[in-house]
Amino acid sequence: MKIELTKEQYKNLIILVEIGGWPLGILSDAIEDGEDYEKRNDKAEELQNYLLKYAEDFGCKDLVGEFDGKRYLKEKIIDGDVYPVIEDYVDFEMQDGLANELAIRDFRQEHSEAEIKKMGKENGGYFGVALYDYEKKYWEEFENYGYDRLEVKK
Repeated sequence: MKIELTKEQYKNLIILVEIGGWPLGILSDAIEDGEDYEKRNDKAEELQNYLLKYAEDFGCKDLVGEFDGKRYLKEKIIDGDVYPVIEDYVDFEMQDGLANELAIRDFRQEHSEAEIKKMGKENGGYFGVALYDYEKKYWEEFENYGYDRLEVKK
């Protein structure tokens, strides 16, 4: 099988492989039993190295460096095309996850277990509508103030 790519498609592919490898690399280091992530990360690095060997064929040699027999994307691509996506994703995921967790906490504080079970039965276990206003409060807080007003009280 042969796959044909334009220069732009090739560039997008190698950037996407780099972005996709980031969580695997982080999880392989961060999780105590991260052997599965380590194996996946090794496979992703192998794939990236394979794809990057074709950089010259696609007129992208200036995007790729080599060290110790392995190819890598140069800093200008990492800084310009990879980091911004990862940083935006991490910021979004942090704020959205935190808003969701705080919303669930607030929701549970305002409703009894019996009420929550009843709502769960009525909505097939879906609480998105019920949580929306709780989450919205935190989304607006983070949008307007970031984490400046977030405190842990004793």
